[in-house]
Amino acid sequence: MVHFPFLRLPTWLTSVSSVAALLGATQPLQDWSIYRGDAKGTQYSELTQIHAANVHELEPAWTYHTGTAEKGTTIYSNPIVVDGTLFLTGPKLEAIALDAATGEERWTFRPWEFPGAPPVSSGRNRGVTHWSDGAQDRIFSFVKNRVYALDAATGQPIASFGRGGFIDLHENLGMDPAKASVEVTVPSIVFEDLLIVGGRVPEGYRSTPGHIRAFDAHTGEFRWIFHTLPQPGEFGYDTWEWQEGQAYGGANPWGGFTLDEERGWVFCATGSPSFDFYGANRKGMNLFGNCVLALNARTGERIWHYQTVHHDLWDFDNPPAPMLLTVTAGETQRDVVVQMTKMGLIFVLDRETGEPVFPVDEIPVPASTVPGEQAWPTQPVPRKPKPLSRWSITADDLFDATPERTAQAQEAFRQYRNVPIYTPPSLVPSLMFPGTLGGIQWHGASYDPTSNLLYVTSHDIPGLLHLVPERRFDADTATPEEIGRHLYVQNCSACHGLDRAGIPPAFPTLLDTPKSDQEIIKLIVEGRGLMPGYPNYSRSEREALLAFLRTAPDELPADGSDADPSTRYVMSGYHRFTDENGAPWIKPPYGKLSAVNLQDGEIKWEVPLGEYPHLVEQGIRNTGTMNFGGAVATAGGVIFVAATADEKIRAFEKDGGRTLWEYQLPYGGYATPSIYEIAGRQYVVIACGGGGKIGTPSGDTIIAFALPEGGHP
Repeated sequence: MVHFPFLRLPTWLTSVSSVAALLGATQPLQDWSIYRGDAKGTQYSELTQIHAANVHELEPAWTYHTGTAEKGTTIYSNPIVVDGTLFLTGPKLEAIALDAATGEERWTFRPWEFPGAPPVSSGRNRGVTHWSDGAQDRIFSFVKNRVYALDAATGQPIASFGRGGFIDLHENLGMDPAKASVEVTVPSIVFEDLLIVGGRVPEGYRSTPGHIRAFDAHTGEFRWIFHTLPQPGEFGYDTWEWQEGQAYGGANPWGGFTLDEERGWVFCATGSPSFDFYGANRKGMNLFGNCVLALNARTGERIWHYQTVHHDLWDFDNPPAPMLLTVTAGETQRDVVVQMTKMGLIFVLDRETGEPVFPVDEIPVPASTVPGEQAWPTQPVPRKPKPLSRWSITADDLFDATPERTAQAQEAFRQYRNVPIYTPPSLVPSLMFPGTLGGIQWHGASYDPTSNLLYVTSHDIPGLLHLVPERRFDADTATPEEIGRHLYVQNCSACHGLDRAGIPPAFPTLLDTPKSDQEIIKLIVEGRGLMPGYPNYSRSEREALLAFLRTAPDELPADGSDADPSTRYVMSGYHRFTDENGAPWIKPPYGKLSAVNLQDGEIKWEVPLGEYPHLVEQGIRNTGTMNFGGAVATAGGVIFVAATADEKIRAFEKDGGRTLWEYQLPYGGYATPSIYEIAGRQYVVIACGGGGKIGTPSGDTIIAFALPEGGHP
């Protein structure tokens, strides 16, 4: 066996017979073989050994530590289980294979040690993709702009795939690869022999198109592309007012894909075109931004689309891939597509046609007051289900549980203009409800086909919107510091603030950083944690950005008095209307678990999800929290959810939302659990990576829970 320095194999895995045994397990098992449980994204398990009457007996069956956590890292991975092996990604985007029954490590692929690969400090990734053609089993691992093909039994790269084991997603986009910036943060999907890939792209003025591509799963050869930014002559091109010399990007399906194998259709949902908050250079409806897409999986041809936001100015992406469900009403069944959004809306569409199942109204919305902007005059709102998020607040909605917090909430509220949803960003600081975090996030939901109930985790996190004009810039006469400032404002200020003070806990300050010049350049190129890398910056641009970061902070003008028709506007930062610990300045619940009946569109029940420890210390309970991680319902009558800021995993009763069990995790479980069975024993596994946008301590732990040995049927 050939060994690679970046692949760590335990000593026992050194023979052909051991490898064969790894994938040739004969004991009875039930898998979780794909991200979100199945190709349709239902996040549902038919296993019944763990049920409402015994779930309180759950205990850790095994624990695994990756050993790679660093400050600010996280693990969003939803592990998959195939033939007794559990596969996941770690904090540094390493691919890991474990014995699913014991947690014993089988192999680890370290991408930063792959010959010729760029170093990887950390990143976000929600898992890996498994594929088999009957003769070979592969794991596709997604590391920034690379897709690696690994042997599922050994973790060794498959040299015949792409360029010695990987493909580079900067290529085959129809643009100079050196100017592209794209990375995959969610597992891709395979149809027949096609690996279908989306990705994350920057959201500033220098972005990359979010096109969808398919590659040969055997060889890595490029097979087809769907342009989410339509090209001349393509459908949707006339929904934009294109301007010569402008860079266009975004409209990317960063939430992954679902698959209707019988129809041969692949589904995805896209985010906003870039720049996220000002679109004077992209006037129009902007297809295929903010769209649910049904594509021919063999060719990439559009079958239908449905747009959930027209000319997005709020970063109102469609975070998860659409769910493909079959709703039963008596003897009648209907195939539907269910799309969840940051606005807390749930669009239910006919799978064959894309037409809404429940009526959708195009409601009038305010016009923009920012020079040059033309907001779309209406936005689609389904009559059912009702929004899971609040859309506006008044002074009566402010937190009032204690006098001190009430005063703090009122003081914060007085600082901003309070506007309803879909009010375009303006030059006046305004409350945005819900904020850019939603609503409903990338974790999607779980669907119980026996009851037609959709179990959704969501949160209400008000944001603060404020546009400011970009300072005039002459590239011919600018100093390096001025060039760096220009790059920073266009691409970095939304997260770190115009003053570079950061927006804790998710985005650190950049003032007086102890990092060396080399460390800063490394972060600019590679990214880290929530920050994307900018490998498309030239060397001179990286040095200019560094020069600006070393200067004293200053501010942009806060109004548009010096703006001319060519002025572009930028966000002052992704600020939230919350206290220093992330709890919003409004009355709870801040996060909740909802049961939605897809037969009639009614909400059956809702319960708070999680608690903020600092509020619990003040006697303030059952508030719900910001949450990142999906629900998984089971045929045993139980819903499992981690996701919350109190770093617990919980089990809820499916019919009414009663809490049946909870367990204090070592780190926040900002991921979706996986459920599987091996040798008659059912497991619930959760990645505990902490960090992320909630900002709790980072961790490196994977925990599998099961009933006590011998204590189950």
